[in-house]
Amino acid sequence: MEFLVTIEQFEGPLDLMLHLIKEKELDLFDLDIDILTDQYIEYIHAMEQMKLDVASEYLLELATLIEYKSKKLLPNEPAELDDNYQQQQEVDLVNRLIEYKKFKEVSSKLDDLYQERNLKFDKPQSEIVNQWIEINENYESTSAYELIKAMNRCLKRFQLAQPYEVNITQKRISIEDRKKQLKVNIKRFGEIFTLSNTMYDCQDLYEVVITFLAVLDLVNENVLSFTIKYDEVYFKRV
Repeated sequence: MEFLVTIEQFEGPLDLMLHLIKEKELDLFDLDIDILTDQYIEYIHAMEQMKLDVASEYLLELATLIEYKSKKLLPNEPAELDDNYQQQQEVDLVNRLIEYKKFKEVSSKLDDLYQERNLKFDKPQSEIVNQWIEINENYESTSAYELIKAMNRCLKRFQLAQPYEVNITQKRISIEDRKKQLKVNIKRFGEIFTLSNTMYDCQDLYEVVITFLAVLDLVNENVLSFTIKYDEVYFKRV
């Protein structure tokens, strides 16, 4: 088997699994875990043979898949309990993959949504600094592009820590209404707060995206200034 994509191009083990699912034309909603497990094990082994560093998160997922495969090949007694355990492992993995795929799709559209909102900063590019040196001083806006990238990274971390559901509801909040809510909420956050503070009351993925766009609008309207430090986005009321 020839691998043309190196492991550095993936954002984590779930990203790698989605790539393998697409490459082998597997059905995510009727997934053959055995095939995916074999492909994943073979891929990681190939990367190690090429003497490429494999992050611990990939190896942890590898150990889980090997455990799954070993239990299936060498079932323990009682068989009924073992079957239930294997089925639950399969369900858990598929659910994680589905949620991660949803979030990847949303993340890929955020740049387009940003362009549609036509976010522009008043300062010319020559006056925009790249990063605040300290959180408590030199509050200047960085480029909109850097903000988008940093917020995307934060959102991916949120999704991995606590996956959001994609719910279909009768009434969905608008960006303008969400901005009104945020203006009230940020008064309780203190002078400086993070992107995660603005997401604390989000119930599903739709509200996460709406909050994302609402925060961008508040920055554009000079209600908030921001800085990016240690891969986190900090905001300050203007």
